[in-house]
Amino acid sequence: MLISFFCKKGGVGKTTVTGEFAGYLTSLGKRVLIISIDDQNSVFEMFGRSSAVFEDDSNYLEHYVAGACEQEKALIPLRDHLYGIKTLNTDMLSKKLTLERSFERQFVAAIDRLQQGFDFTFFDLPPSSNRTTEILLEKTDLLMLIVELNKLGINGFYNTLQYFVDNDIALDKIRYVLPNGYSKTKSAPGVALGELKALITDNIPHTTLLPLMPEKSLFQSLQQKGVILFDDNASAQAKTLTSYELRQKKTVMEIMSALFDSIEFA
Repeated sequence: MLISFFCKKGGVGKTTVTGEFAGYLTSLGKRVLIISIDDQNSVFEMFGRSSAVFEDDSNYLEHYVAGACEQEKALIPLRDHLYGIKTLNTDMLSKKLTLERSFERQFVAAIDRLQQGFDFTFFDLPPSSNRTTEILLEKTDLLMLIVELNKLGINGFYNTLQYFVDNDIALDKIRYVLPNGYSKTKSAPGVALGELKALITDNIPHTTLLPLMPEKSLFQSLQQKGVILFDDNASAQAKTLTSYELRQKKTVMEIMSALFDSIEFA
């Protein structure tokens, strides 16, 4: 199954959700591939594997699509049963896809080959408008929009809907909306949540609004140490955490497990 994570605004927690959802599924015994279409390749950092982006300059997604790199070399291990593929230059890739129709067919065929060995393939898409994003959104089986609960986040959600309309991408592809950054002690997220619910009702009533995701600060200390919520506490990564961080990890993991468990793939 192909799953995309998207929003026409950066910094909303899209990569965090991508990585944690992948970790959740692998904890259930699934094989997952994350294809980073954002050339910042920040998903590798949250797994403590940022160095892998620079260790080899011949195993980017573009090299695999062009046939200059074998699949085994392109796949970068992140955890057991979890792999990532990095992108070199999203703008140049999109330009080539726009100008060369034959390359688009080659690109789609490469994506089809990659997903064959995995239960789930995730696309971590950038907030920018480009041909690569359009192609992958069309291929996507399940699309999740990540929305930050503030004024800019709501504007980003509206711009995302407009992007779909402008590019003739079916709005019914949007299966889930995940509100990020909720806080009981702040009024702004509650106001933004009300606006978001109204926009969903008016524009994409078929879409499911997922349970609220906690503030990003709860994830930051873990990600700085290359730890995801679903790492076993006995793993080498989790052993670097303090007792406070372990308690924090347990609390947030329970919240995110319930959230991810509510997602239906049919």
